Formats: sequence, structure tokens, C-alpha cells
Amino acid sequence: MKICFTRASMMLVAMLLLAAPAMAQYMVKGSVKDAAGEPLIGVSILVKGTTTGTISDFDGNFELNVPGSSENIAIFSYTGFKSQEVAVSPSSGQLAIVLEDDIARLDEVVVTGLASGVKRSNSGNAVATISSGELTGNTTPQTVDNALYGKLTGVNITANGGAPGGGVNVQLRGISTLGAGSSQPLYIIDGVYVNNSTIRTGRSQLNGATGGASSATQDDGANRIADLNPDDIERIEILKGPSAAAIYGTRANAGVILITTKKGKAGETRVSFSQDIGVARGQNFQGFDVWDETKINNYYGDPARQATELAAFNAAKAEGRESTDWEEYFYGETPLLLNTQVSVSGGSQKTQFFVSGSVLSEDGIIKGTGFDRYSLRANVDHRISDRIKVSVNSSYMKSDNDRGFTGNQNNSGGSIGYALAYLPTYADLEPDENGNYPDNPYFNDNPIAIRDRGVNNQQVDRFVSAASIDIDLYQSANSFLKFKINGGIDYLSGNSLVYFPEDLQHQRASATPGDVMRGRQDDLNYNIQAFLTYNTNLGKINSNTSVGAVRLDERGDFVLNRGRGLIAGQNNLQWANVQSVLEQTKTTVTDLGFVIQEDLNWEDKIIVSAGIRFDRSTLNRDQEKYYAFPKLSGAFNLHEFDFWGDNLFSQFKVRAAFGQTGGLPRFGTTFESLTPQLLGGQIGTQVGTRAVDPDLEPETAQELEFGVDLGMLNNRITLEATYYVKDVFGLILDQQPVESSGISVLATNAAELRNTGIELGLGVNVVRRENFNWYTRLLYWSNESEITKLDIPPYLQGGFGASLGQYLLAEGYSPTTIIGTPSGTDLPAGGFTIHGDRQPDFTMAWSNNITIMKNLDFSIVTQYQSGGAAINLSAFLWDDGGTSPDWDGDDDGDEILNGNERFTARAGDAGAGAFIEETSYFKLREAGLYYTFPQEVGVFKRLKLGVSANNMLLWTNYGSYDPEVSNFGSQAVTGNIEVTPYPSSRRFFFHLNADF
Repeated sequence: MKICFTRASMMLVAMLLLAAPAMAQYMVKGSVKDAAGEPLIGVSILVKGTTTGTISDFDGNFELNVPGSSENIAIFSYTGFKSQEVAVSPSSGQLAIVLEDDIARLDEVVVTGLASGVKRSNSGNAVATISSGELTGNTTPQTVDNALYGKLTGVNITANGGAPGGGVNVQLRGISTLGAGSSQPLYIIDGVYVNNSTIRTGRSQLNGATGGASSATQDDGANRIADLNPDDIERIEILKGPSAAAIYGTRANAGVILITTKKGKAGETRVSFSQDIGVARGQNFQGFDVWDETKINNYYGDPARQATELAAFNAAKAEGRESTDWEEYFYGETPLLLNTQVSVSGGSQKTQFFVSGSVLSEDGIIKGTGFDRYSLRANVDHRISDRIKVSVNSSYMKSDNDRGFTGNQNNSGGSIGYALAYLPTYADLEPDENGNYPDNPYFNDNPIAIRDRGVNNQQVDRFVSAASIDIDLYQSANSFLKFKINGGIDYLSGNSLVYFPEDLQHQRASATPGDVMRGRQDDLNYNIQAFLTYNTNLGKINSNTSVGAVRLDERGDFVLNRGRGLIAGQNNLQWANVQSVLEQTKTTVTDLGFVIQEDLNWEDKIIVSAGIRFDRSTLNRDQEKYYAFPKLSGAFNLHEFDFWGDNLFSQFKVRAAFGQTGGLPRFGTTFESLTPQLLGGQIGTQVGTRAVDPDLEPETAQELEFGVDLGMLNNRITLEATYYVKDVFGLILDQQPVESSGISVLATNAAELRNTGIELGLGVNVVRRENFNWYTRLLYWSNESEITKLDIPPYLQGGFGASLGQYLLAEGYSPTTIIGTPSGTDLPAGGFTIHGDRQPDFTMAWSNNITIMKNLDFSIVTQYQSGGAAINLSAFLWDDGGTSPDWDGDDDGDEILNGNERFTARAGDAGAGAFIEETSYFKLREAGLYYTFPQEVGVFKRLKLGVSANNMLLWTNYGSYDPEVSNFGSQAVTGNIEVTPYPSSRRFFFHLNADF
């Protein structure tokens, strides 16, 4: 017994001795402030080489438990500030840490994988980021994508129109598809793959906009990123090309936009309130021509019609309404813009929370139009133990959008802008005392009645929720193993109503007057991903390995019903004489992927990242096949090497990256379908005439990116330069087989495309003093596209026929080449004349931020575009209707009036080029002036007042409201075609921000 006891005692002592080093630790206390002496809340403090850490509280104070009993290194990091390493030991007293501003954002962590990130200074890719201050700190944007203008290189944005609620096409690094796939970036919010589709309302069917040569819809819809409240966003990261986005695989051809929402910070509970009050005014009105006797005689050639119009003019003159400014009448509202935001945030070291509520209400410059958005958000982070952390981010959003009736209508009625083109200034269209609207003798509808009585409404309810669990499975002095599982859902329910009453002028001309379109959309996206991450130090090299799996499911149910021949005063489908299902689609899509990535870092000198993703999707022809998407990048920080002795450069990084991504086709493109048919009076089915190549592969993009990042004079001057070559292979197009096959079109991989571009960013901290700081940033980017291979005959697409301008798809040409009449066998571009290219020659943006006495902030963002072209069919209609501002002028002195000369030139030597115009412009995108009170004011711990504006100024020779607007704004290639769109607006705001 004694021997056993002795052995047991010895074993117990040995275990205690072995455990002692693991249990030994000491505490370090202190505070963290910025250079101005203000406490920094939520600073991350980590013991180097471990996962042990803490964050600073509301007063900037912290307590850090350091494992072991010897000296260690504590790393202090905070967004917007340079990281700082501080030696700590058991004898360390109260630490007073002062962090310096990270002007160049070199210590900002950017995404390099699905479970890993890297400091910007070590990234092998050019990853663009936008902070919350850049997004909403200057002014109040309508939508998230509207806030991106002028803040990123390599991004071209086109709007469907100026209606409240957005409707924006974001294109990253040129063309990614010729139409079979998505041209929009993949949006991910807090790890949730969200829906950014444009939900059809059927408006283009009701007003005839889909007639003619164009088969694309022109609903002027808003894409659904408009549902997201920009004030809830902490930061946005944009992975512009495949070299950065490869790890997102089969959906990343058009780039990836990662959105992170705000989180709470440990410390005292903070209540924040902000109120934005603004007004809007229509922009760049053309000033339509004023009619008089001379113009009536010039425009109307028939003497009888001249007499009729002169009589109408004299009657209007007697009543003092002979020179009505119809642009001001319809587009001249001064709507009120309101945005109210309340948030509560705070928490303890274990639990942090951020809760917000927002109401945005914006009326439009056209009476009866507007956009309302209501949002609620709750983000909670909770540390269950030292090793387990749980995060839940949930939001509810409701959008209510009235977009009115503008744009195209193909002479069928139902567009204010189209009718306005034919409306003389003396027209009498006001309703009488009983509310009856007179017929419009100049066109097929009274635009006042359309404005007042037509309905074009869409409502969307949306719930987005994300959740994640982080578990520290293992840690030692120089390594750790983590497991993370995260995912979420995006549920969207939309209802639309488009309605023309039966007594409208163009409806009375119909055999079934009274037209209604009711749409319903229910979409559910849910995704989950799980990753293991192992990090270890191998001598001077740090290794980070990630392995995981990803699954995404999409479920969609869409129906669009139409009713014609309505009973008076009814818009219910059951009161229609003719009822039809215009479209009904149910979609079920599943993607599954596996990822492995390795990141190696040799003392911040050489950083290499390599990874591969294997994806399969039910949207592919071969649904069981996995496609590989590899990536490889390297960053070489020459300034970190011992031989570097140049004091001028604080950073000199050379980088290169390669990656591949996939582009999934639209639902229905990759499989044959059955169509319903009446057979002997009974419903039957038959195989459709659309077929698919059995060897069809998904579209794939491949990118090589090269760049250099420089920092000079302690990073007061920074330069980021990038050159990329992006090739897209296997572009899916429709081939026309021989008629005897019984097949009308065959979907096949028929083309290859190349984009090459340059992106430059120069930042200069011009003045940096205690009471005056001036930071300026200049951006430049350009992109050129070319179809390098086409296995089918060249063809034209988009637009309304070659006489009005279309797009050419031919080998050796850019897919954004605009061609048209005159035609001829000796012309190389498919027998037509080249009139321009939609893509600009280059784009520049210049932003300035000035702070005076630490309290007065001034910011401004401007943008300049050189070149580019658009098909301006608004000007075509204005000339046809005699309303062009210079219609009865004679600029060249040939005694032919300008309006007649331009309109007839289309049939002559000018051809379609008569109305294809250059889209160069200069815009003052944003300007803001704010004052922050230096001390507490009453109950306010912080009070900030300001004024701002966006889209304040536009200088352009383009002959319409906005050179960035297109009826086909959501199309991959065939944008920059406009037909009397909703005009853009200048927006002016007063701001109040207060913290309690």
C-alpha cells in the first residue's frame, strides 16, 4: 500500500508540474486611444501566435490574460488604424496605446478565402473595399448599388431610369457573358447568398414596350439589392475578377460583392439617432421647343391641319397657356425625401448586440411615384466560452415602390415620356370639373390621365438571416485549429400591380378595354458552409490551411396573370372578360462545392495563396459533374527585405494572381422543355423546338492579374496599379440548325471573349496637421473587350432594328459595338456601319476629404467619363414630334430645319448614326459638409449636423437627361438604349446625427 501511495503521489506531482506551465498566466491592463486622444472602442487585442485575446471597452480600456509567465507580444488592431505590436511581460504596468491612422488601409483585413483573410498589405489581389463612412458618410444614397458610383475602379454602372427605388446594372471588369448567364455580381450579405434579381411586373406587356425587334422586357424594374438599408452596412468588399473571386466558384464570373453589416461593441450601451430631410429636382431638362404660328406652319404640311392647329393655338393664347412647359409640368415636382434611422448597440465582453430600425420615404419628381423602405435589424454575437462563439444577424425589410409610366411604348399608349415627345406647348389636356380627361389629338393617350390614373406598384417583403458558430478545437503556443459553420436564408415575397382603367384613351381603342397585370414572386435561398482552418508557424513561415464544403439551394415560384376587358372601376382579375397566365415559372436549383486553400507567409516578405474549388450545379447540362476552379496568387513585399534601404518607399509590393470562375446559365437554358398543346380539344404536351447540345459546358472565366502597390513618405502617398486579362470561354449562344431537324435553336458553347483593362488608384495625404487634414484620391480605369472566337455566323442583337442601331456580335469586334444603317456589301461589320462602342475609352473619379479643427468635415466625389456611346431614341422621337429644343433652328444655314434634317438623315448617309451619341460626361456625384460638436450637448454625447447633395451637377453634350440611363440597363450587352426614360434627379439633404 505504501509503495502504491508513493507512486500515486509521484504521478500526481508530475501531472501538476506538467500542467503548471499551461495554467500559468498573467494579466495586462491598459487603454487604447487615437492620435487625438479619443478612446477607441472594440480594438482587437491578440497575443501573438495564439488565439487568446480581448477587445477594448467603451472607454478604450482593456484587460488581457496572457498565457505563460515570460515576455510575449500583444497585437493591437482596429479598422482604419495601423496595427501595433507591443511587448508585454508580468512586470508590464498600465499600458497606454496610441494607434495611428491607417491612411493606406494596409492593415485592413480583406477576403482571400471562404474562411480566411489577409492584411491588404499582403494580398496578391487588388481587392476594393468601401467603409460605412464612404458609403453613407457623404450623403444619403437611394440604394446600396447607387452608392457605389465613383468609388471603385473597374466598375461601370447603368441605371434603368431615374425612378425612386433604383434599378441599376453593375458591371465589374467588362463583359462576363453574352446573355445566357448572369451579368450581375454575386451579392453575399453576412455569408448569405442573396437574391438580386429584377422581378418582372409585366408593365412592358401592358404598354407595348416589348413589340418590334426587341424581345427583351423593358419593365424599368428595380433589382432587389434595393431592399437593403445602406445605413446598416459596416463595409463592402468587391472581388472584381476571377483571380480574386475564384474561391466562390460557379457563380462568380461577374464578380462578387461581400457586404458585412454592423455589429455591437463591448461597453456602455449607445443609442444613435439620425434624421435626413431632403428634396429632389429633375436634372438636365432639355427645354422643349415653344410652338408658335411659324412653327405650326413649318411642322404641319397639310393646310387643313395647319388651320386646325392655328385655331387651337389661338384659343390657348387667349387663355394664357400657349407656352406650357410640359417637362416642368410632368417632371417638375419637388418631392420630400425622408430617412430616419435609430440604432442601439453595446454589450459585455461575452455578448455584443446591434439593433436598428429605419424608415425611408422618397417621393419622385413625377407625381404619384415614390419609394418607401422599412427595415429592422438585430445582430448578436455571443461567446459561449473561451472556445465557442455564436453570431446571429437577422433583418426584415419591406419595400413599396411606385415607378410610374415612362420609357418605351411603341406607339401603343401608356408612357408619359413617349406621349410628351408629340405634345405641342398649347395642347389642352387638363381634366374638366368632373374629372374627365379629354382625348389627346396629338397622340394615342393623354399623359396626364396616365400619370393620375395608371398604377404601377410593386411591394416586397423580405427576411434575411445569417448565423455562424466558431469553435476553437485546439491551440498551442504556435498553432491552432478552428471549425466554423455558417449560413443563412433569404426569403423574398413580392406582389406587383400594373393597371390601366378602361376609360383611358388608348384602352377605349382596344376591343377589351381595361387592362391589369398582377404578379406574385416567392423566392427562398438558403446556404450552409462548414470549414476547418489550421494555422501553424513553421519556423519563419506561417501556414494557414482551410478545407470545407458549401451548399446553396434556391427555390422560386413566379406567376404573372393578365386580365383584359375589366368591369368599370375594377382591377381584380375575376372581373376581366379575358384572363390569361402570361408566365408561370417554378425553379429549383442546388449547388454543391468543396474547397481547399493554403496560405503561406514568410515574415510578410513573400505571401503565397493557392486554392481550388470543385462545384456542381443542377443548372449545368451535366448536373453530376464537378468543375474545378483553381486560384494562385503571390505578393512580394520588397520593402520588408533586409537589402531594402530606401527611406522614400514605406511600401513596395509586387503582386500577381491567377484564377478561374464559373458562370451559370439562366434557368431553362440547359435542358429541353415540354410545351402545352391542345390536341383534339384536350390538353396535351409536346417537346419544344428549343434543344441543347449534349456536350454543353458552363461558361468559364479565367483571369491573369498583375499589379504593384507603392507607399511613399510613410504612406502619405500611395499608388495602386493593376493590369488584367480576363478571358471567358464556352459562351453559350443559340445556333440555328437546318430546318429539317425540327429544332429552331440549339444552345451550344459557341464563343470566347477577352477583356483587358488597367486600374490605377493614387492617394495623397496632402496636408496632415493637428487642426487640418486633406486627403485626396484619384481613380482611373479602362476596359477593352473583344470576341476572340465565334463558331456561329455573326449576328445583330438588341435595339429595334439596324435602322435605329443595334449591337454586333462578330469575331474580332467588341460585343458592345454599335452598328446600323447605312448598309452595304463592302462594309466589314456584318454589312453595316460602325457608329460607336458602348464602353467608354476610360473613366476617372476624384474624391477629396478635408477636416478642419477636427470638427468640420468637407467631402466631395466627382467622376469623368471619356467616350462611350448610346442609342438616343428619345431625341429621335422628339425630332419626329417637333418638340426638340432646336427643332426649328437652322445651324448649318442650308434652309432645312434642324429637326427635319436630323430625322430625314436617318434614311440617308447618316443612317442610324443620326441618333447615336457620345456619352462623355462630368458629374459631381457627392458633396457633404458636416460639423461635429466637440463636447457633449445636453443629453447628446455626440451631435453632428450637416448638409449634402448627390448628382448635383452634370456637364455633357449628350442630348437627353442622363448618359448613364438605358431602357435595357439590366442586359449584359445591349444596354445604353434609351426611349424617354424617367429623368434623373439632383438630391439635397439636411442631416442630424446624435448619440445618447
